Amino acid sequence: MDPGTFAARYDAVISEPRMRRLYGASGYFNVGYWAEGTTDLVAACDRLVDEVAAAVPPDAAVIIDVGCGLGAGTRRLADRFPRALVVGANLSHWQLTAARERGVEQPVVMDAAWLAVGSGTADAVLAIESAQHFDTREAFFAETHRVLRPGGVLALADMLFENADPIGPWMLPHDNRVTTVAGYARALEDAGFTEVEVRDVTDVTWRPYCAAMRSVFGGHEDALRAIEQSLARYVLAFAKRAIRSGVSGSYQ
Repeated sequence: MDPGTFAARYDAVISEPRMRRLYGASGYFNVGYWAEGTTDLVAACDRLVDEVAAAVPPDAAVIIDVGCGLGAGTRRLADRFPRALVVGANLSHWQLTAARERGVEQPVVMDAAWLAVGSGTADAVLAIESAQHFDTREAFFAETHRVLRPGGVLALADMLFENADPIGPWMLPHDNRVTTVAGYARALEDAGFTEVEVRDVTDVTWRPYCAAMRSVFGGHEDALRAIEQSLARYVLAFAKRAIRSGVSGSYQ
């Protein structure tokens, strides 16, 4: 599917009336990280950004948020790193316009597989629940490794689907399928990353989100159950471009 068609179809998913009831005017379209005591989807989405951003060096000067959506997460990053240039990258002009309206100062049309960024210029690249859509993660990881400076960080929240049918195969390119934590870690290492850490956080992300969906999709239990079961793992993943040779990893 060409990028323009994908962007238009994804815009329609975000704009679906029940999804808008679920997220309101928050500017999020994420599963969220439901830490103990979290009962609100927006608070869970805020926490997810914080969990991913925790890996970013506090003195980062250039941060790229790939697949920035409607901009709430990118704006939170900008608030957390006020001295950094925080770029929100997306295929969708409509989403980038919404991001700008939420205060994202650098919204840029950009394909994750062909990052329009100079080599060795970024301190951190983030992808929060977007890499499952990329064509492909392999290309994105290679591009990220190129644009990061030595010691730069890649941080991701990602969904590994086992069955694309309940979500929609158009959303999940066949060549982009990864279903295991170990496989995900290997893909990062194959791209040249070091200090790889991949954590399975399905129980504090996907499970409570699916419960929240039932509040607006009542009466569709069979479809909701199929969607919930379609996911193999929800992971947080972190890696660095090496300063010097040597590889270490942690898989959970």
